Amino acid sequence: MAGGKETPRQKMIGIMYLVLMAMLALNVSNTVLDAFKTVRDGLEKSNDNMNDRLKFIMTLFKNYYDNAPKKAEVNYNKAQEAKKIGDGIVAEIEKLKQELITETNGLDENGDLKKRDDLGISYKELVEEKKGDVLQEKINAAANKMAALIGLTPKAIGLELSWPEVNPSTKTKQSWANYNFGEGKPLTSTITLLSKFQNDAKNAEAYVINKLYQETTGGGVVDSYRAVAVAKSSYILAGQTYEADVFLTAGSSSIPITATVNGSTLPNDDGVGKYKSGGTKEGVYKWTGTVSFKDPTSGEIKSFTTDPIEYQVARPSAVVSPDKMNVFYMGVANPVSVSAPGIAKEKLKVSVSGGSITGANGNYVVRVTGGSEATVTVSAEIEKGKTQVLGATKFRVKKVPDPIATFANKVSGRVALSTIKSTNRLEAELKDFDFDLKFTVTKFTVVFGKYRQDPIIMQSSDGSFTSDIKRIMGSLAAGDILTFQNIEAYGEDKTTRKLENVVSVSAN
Repeated sequence: MAGGKETPRQKMIGIMYLVLMAMLALNVSNTVLDAFKTVRDGLEKSNDNMNDRLKFIMTLFKNYYDNAPKKAEVNYNKAQEAKKIGDGIVAEIEKLKQELITETNGLDENGDLKKRDDLGISYKELVEEKKGDVLQEKINAAANKMAALIGLTPKAIGLELSWPEVNPSTKTKQSWANYNFGEGKPLTSTITLLSKFQNDAKNAEAYVINKLYQETTGGGVVDSYRAVAVAKSSYILAGQTYEADVFLTAGSSSIPITATVNGSTLPNDDGVGKYKSGGTKEGVYKWTGTVSFKDPTSGEIKSFTTDPIEYQVARPSAVVSPDKMNVFYMGVANPVSVSAPGIAKEKLKVSVSGGSITGANGNYVVRVTGGSEATVTVSAEIEKGKTQVLGATKFRVKKVPDPIATFANKVSGRVALSTIKSTNRLEAELKDFDFDLKFTVTKFTVVFGKYRQDPIIMQSSDGSFTSDIKRIMGSLAAGDILTFQNIEAYGEDKTTRKLENVVSVSAN
């Protein structure tokens, strides 16, 4: 959400969204994947708690309606409609979640997604197949209907879908679906984000029903409290700052709170305590937060403490994968794939020492001209205005091996006379080499060994079979021998090679 004064509940919605996006901007290790499940479990528990709270409020509303039907009828009917709308959109989102889970083999014995790190299913289903666009329309429709029940806007009830419509990296327009479920988003983040949208819908439903109840009865409903700490990420890179929000759920903007961590009072931003801790040293850290407030009914000071929260500070990392082998060959295009899990490929900056590199979006080509070693370095803007090296990978630099000369696809052995007479040149090829690099024979000496005759020696200065060579080849008989030596070949890597092998075949 953007603009206007936000309630603590609206703040919570925005904060949970930032949690997911911040975690996606980091290395998607098992630690982070586990953290997504933790966040998702928390959201689903929050949804269950909200359902219980809504049942309680609707029971109160029903009791009030039974006692004063004329006064409560209009708003009570609106509250029932709000519940119907909220339940409907939550069910739609749940259906989509279950489709994704079923298509990726369901859950494991721990209740987590079996393919939680699947990077393709979200983009395929929600972007390419437009299911994300359909979901956006349904959420917008539900938001407009619920907001209209109390004469407000979707933004006012915390159910407005907003996103940067221009990608800051590519400067191109992006849809809501692509922003939330685009390439590189693991399945676990999508399921968690869908749970967050369910939470948004339940919060909006509660806001509308509370508003209607307060308008009808002239009083508020505050029936349960819970201290919550939400970290923007449980996994950060060395040099980054660990950030978390500590706030009270199911509260009211009219209830001032005091949030503390380890005895220190936190800055308060509209009912949200702001906690920051510098990630200067690698390791695992734990902390708890406490929220205190004055109960508006009893006047007592009440305090609630969060469950212990854990986060990890880790070294930056990147993956540089040679598409052929762990070697760069001189004079050829060496394809390389570069990725840093969780970081958009277009944000990566890749350089190489001892050569040049071209390409973009994870796919690059490296060219080297000499030396024995080259290093590919990967960096990225991990925070606004802050670029950090994620990793560096060393590669050996080698010369492309010499090709093998062949005649009629043979280095030695028997060759049919008809084949000898129809063959027009020597070939030079790289055997069992990963690159499709071509070589052309440019020079050779051929020795003809004919039965009871002196050897006939001829040369080719351009690699072709001259008319004299073809004439002698045409006169060969069974048992005669052709021997090619002093062979040179020129390659696409712009090098001339003197080949060590000799080609010797006998006519058959």
